[in-house]
Amino acid sequence: MRKIVSFLLLLLLSTSIAIAQTRNITGKVTDENGSPIPFVSVKVKDGKTGVSADANGVFIIKASMGSTLVISSVGYTEKEVTVNAESISVTLARDTKSTISEVVVTTAFNIKKDQRTTPFSTQVIKSDALTIIPQSNLNDALAGKIAGVQFRSQSGAKLNSQSFARIRGGLLLSGDVGAIYVVDGTIVGDAYDIDPNSVESINVLKGANATALFGSRASNGAIIITTKKAAAGKTSIDVSQGLTFDRVNRIPHLQNSYAGGGSADLIPFTFVEGMPEEWRALDGKLFPDYTDDASWGPKMEGQEYVPWYAWVPGTKYTGKTASLVAQPDNIKDFFANGFNSNTNVNFYKSGQGYSTRLSFSKQFIQGIIPNSKSDRYVVSTSTSLDLNKYFTAGINLNFNTQNIYGEYDDGYANQTSGNFGQWNHRDLDMGIMKELQYLHVPDYAGGGLASWNWSSNPTAYDPTNPAGFFTGNYWYNFYSYMDNLDQRQRRDRLYGDVYLNFKLNSHFNIRGTVRRDQSNYYYENKVKSLLEKSATQTGLKAGFGTGERYQNETNYELIATYNTTFLKDFGLNLLAGGNVLTYLRKDLDASTVNGLTIYDLYALSNSVSTPNLSNSRLESRTNSLFASGDLEYKKFISATFAVRQDYNSTLPTSDNKLFYPSVGMSFIPSTFTKDALPWLSFAKVFGSWGKKPLALDIYALDLTYPINQNKWDDNALQTVSNTIPDRSLAGTTITSYEAGVELRFAKNKIGLMATYYNEKAADQPINIQVPGQSGFTTKTVNAATVERNGLEFTVDAKIVNRKDFTWSVTKTFGYLMGNKVTKLIEGTTRIQPSGWAGAFGSRYATAYQVLGEDWGQLIGGGMTRNEDGKALIDPSSGLYAAGNANYNWGNIVPKVTGGFQSLFTYKNFILNLSLDYQVGGKFFSLSESWGAFSGLLDYTAETNDRGKNVRDPLSEGGGVHVVGVSSVDSKTPVDMYVDGFTYFHQFYGAGIADPYVHDLSYLKLREVSLGYSIPSEKLGFMSNTVKGITVSLIARNPWLIYSASKNFDPSEISGVYGEDGQLPSVRSLGFNVKFNF
Repeated sequence: MRKIVSFLLLLLLSTSIAIAQTRNITGKVTDENGSPIPFVSVKVKDGKTGVSADANGVFIIKASMGSTLVISSVGYTEKEVTVNAESISVTLARDTKSTISEVVVTTAFNIKKDQRTTPFSTQVIKSDALTIIPQSNLNDALAGKIAGVQFRSQSGAKLNSQSFARIRGGLLLSGDVGAIYVVDGTIVGDAYDIDPNSVESINVLKGANATALFGSRASNGAIIITTKKAAAGKTSIDVSQGLTFDRVNRIPHLQNSYAGGGSADLIPFTFVEGMPEEWRALDGKLFPDYTDDASWGPKMEGQEYVPWYAWVPGTKYTGKTASLVAQPDNIKDFFANGFNSNTNVNFYKSGQGYSTRLSFSKQFIQGIIPNSKSDRYVVSTSTSLDLNKYFTAGINLNFNTQNIYGEYDDGYANQTSGNFGQWNHRDLDMGIMKELQYLHVPDYAGGGLASWNWSSNPTAYDPTNPAGFFTGNYWYNFYSYMDNLDQRQRRDRLYGDVYLNFKLNSHFNIRGTVRRDQSNYYYENKVKSLLEKSATQTGLKAGFGTGERYQNETNYELIATYNTTFLKDFGLNLLAGGNVLTYLRKDLDASTVNGLTIYDLYALSNSVSTPNLSNSRLESRTNSLFASGDLEYKKFISATFAVRQDYNSTLPTSDNKLFYPSVGMSFIPSTFTKDALPWLSFAKVFGSWGKKPLALDIYALDLTYPINQNKWDDNALQTVSNTIPDRSLAGTTITSYEAGVELRFAKNKIGLMATYYNEKAADQPINIQVPGQSGFTTKTVNAATVERNGLEFTVDAKIVNRKDFTWSVTKTFGYLMGNKVTKLIEGTTRIQPSGWAGAFGSRYATAYQVLGEDWGQLIGGGMTRNEDGKALIDPSSGLYAAGNANYNWGNIVPKVTGGFQSLFTYKNFILNLSLDYQVGGKFFSLSESWGAFSGLLDYTAETNDRGKNVRDPLSEGGGVHVVGVSSVDSKTPVDMYVDGFTYFHQFYGAGIADPYVHDLSYLKLREVSLGYSIPSEKLGFMSNTVKGITVSLIARNPWLIYSASKNFDPSEISGVYGEDGQLPSVRSLGFNVKFNF
């Protein structure tokens, strides 16, 4: 018995000694600047134990006191550290012989991976490349920097400018679906409310193979954003102030030879008793046609004439003539000099067990359109706190609030760009227009605001019925219009996450996260009663409209991860988790109808007719389970898988499951070629496959019955949809695979990433015609398929890397090899998605999805031609034959997209250039079609091949030269001249859009900056607090180097098929100052 007890005591003692000798050692590895080094290798020297640090450089390893840890990472000098405490900090120095470093890729659920082993294409953009030139919109900062991505945006003149990322062309027949944006793991949908100042890095995941864990949300890719964090053990403050001055850049090329009106001759005025006495002084004088809003008037040669404002009593111009001269800069004079002020403050602090970043941004924009402005405030934080050795709590929150005043339309016939590029008089003096913006017509004529575009000419004045005289036929005084509209919006958005992380040991981790994206949008529009009585044909009714939208998406997420090494050379990373997503959206809109009963009383109850009221509510829920894993061998070959299963409320309860699988592999052959190929610094070959079924839209399977606000015999009226969904309707299924290589040469000075991708979206829902006796006109069924494939390249090079001078460049290139609609329902050859019709439908040009053709075809009124491609012309009139309404100009998506960035440094100077481009694709310009019809554009008054103006009489050598073949027999040559007015008016009537269809190709210098960094040692007494100051001169959109269209900037064509009334592009020049404390 005594021996047994002694043995047990000895065993217990030896176990205690062993436990005391081996314990969990926690550490963090940073670089010389205090930034964490991700995925560092940590091994016990002369032992078998080894782990990898996480993406934040943190590791836990079992080791005994006094043992030696070997810590290494690519691009850094290996370091040995003796264990003398349970918590250690390690700093690695950069290896001057190698510039390769670990690159962190962020994927779904904020999971960090080493780019060296990812089996799919991804491109990481650091904050330095985004904020050298401050941008208010993140997409503008990314343009041209990501291979295979086309960023489509509106003009900078539109304060609420919308943009989205089209990745690898189109895939869904229903239309453009942009990539989602994910900030620290939280999906926020779009880029508008993301503050570029808070961004640390961005990487883009493109195919279903890379985005499986996102489910159906990322049907066209995901842009993953990691916000800035505090560096380990440091406290710092960054303050920056940017100011740019904005000026209208590109506007249509207009003619400056002919005045406004529809008559080529000035009209003589004869005073008649009973007319306003002020007109007596104008007896015998000449005036142009004020009623026609075109510019087919008389030639401007400085002759005496009566301007529109001379007829209105009460001004210094009343009863006086002027000289009829061109106003070549009147459009540019209308648009004001705007400015953009951007202030940003960042506070960083990090210490033992905590890290925090607080950020504040303020942006104020004075728009180039009169009475337009915007103010925006952003507050954000990223904070983590170690509660103890096991638990860490954290929060990432972003709050954005914006007010916009004067949000003007960019559609057809809008009162800004639509007025100037589509309908206008080229003799209007904008200075006088602004001076007389408050000019009222006499009370006997209605008392409204005077306009340049009269409803009747002076010779038609009727003393017995003067009401409405002097007021606008179609248009107001531009400034009067802006001054009598009150349009305002407010948008508040809160998004982010709160999490609790449990780290049991170096292998096992559990994180629970609550994510929310909540936004409130409110708008209010007032049209003053004065505008209603200031125009006739197309005047506005006085009115009041208001509405609000509430949107809330909440995610409850639980994730467990496990990583380990085994058999010395194998690494295993596993993840499993679940997510519950709830979505709610509520909309409420109301507006008055047919004016206001009481003058300028803005209330819905003051509506002349029953107000329009509408409200809607959308709700959905998705429960998800997911898992992923990576198996590595010696860090040169890895295999990856990811699976996700959703249970979606938008699907039938009997079959509401969606399953998303993906697999991939990567191989690093350069591991074995260091001696044989010393010029090859790094080489990776990768490939992956994924499948992504999409969820249906909310209520897509249900028949809804909207309630009419009117009643019948006190009973509610409801309408039935004309479309019935197939009861077996399901969402689209996307499959994708990609393969590529990543190479680095010459000690990492040159890099190349090349990727081939192939994607297919099958069983897409489309509407088909059904017999009317069924009670419906269309039925939604699964029938269509779109396929696309292409190549993407990214090249970077450090051309010069010397102590005082460096030069580095990056080139991106995406080539869309094919993007075809390969299947539609039997008997259907084309469909038109909702919203693709355009303002004038197929009379001109619009977009369709066509079987056997690339995604998005521009189709409409094309010129009728014979077999040899020669235009058919009526030999008697010289006019083209009626247009072919089914003419196809080709694809609306460019074949090639890309960009080029160049960064020079010389001592403390920094010069940055960024260009982007696209090749191919077509767009239709509605503005140009009406600009030609109304005689505004320069070529409506150009010199023909006989040396005469096309508006000169044919007998004097004028006219437009037309060449083709006879429309009678399609072969007899026709060679003749047509007078300018008739020639340019024919296209609308004949339904011909050819002259107004252009190529989308462009080359644009988007950004230029020249900065100078002042080091602290040169700051004198300020050096104790200021670590450095950087001053930069900046330019945005300084030069559109090439464009197939001379009238519009193709990089800002936001419509699917083209533009209806594009606002002018904006050029910005200014400076930015940044202080580092």
